[in-house]
Amino acid sequence: MGPDGGSGMPPPIYYRQSSTTDLGAMAKRVGAKHLMLTHMGPSIGAERQGPFRIPGGPLTEAHYLKAVAASGFSGNTIVGTDLASVRLPTK
Repeated sequence: MGPDGGSGMPPPIYYRQSSTTDLGAMAKRVGAKHLMLTHMGPSIGAERQGPFRIPGGPLTEAHYLKAVAASGFSGNTIVGTDLASVRLPTK
């Protein structure tokens, strides 16, 4: 969705959110064991993010997992969906 990726999304809109790779890198830096992605944009399976088309077509869970892996985070990654709930271990 980046401005140079062909979506048409202006830089000020794109850069106001953290990317999936940024979140994975942050989780790695703090030593997190789990990362749950929520409120993703674009949503899994969406053809557009608002008025902007998604270059290459709709994203899948695998796209988000690949972006987290590219950050170097190797913990448990959960790609959240609508109404998802998760139980994490206490330790």
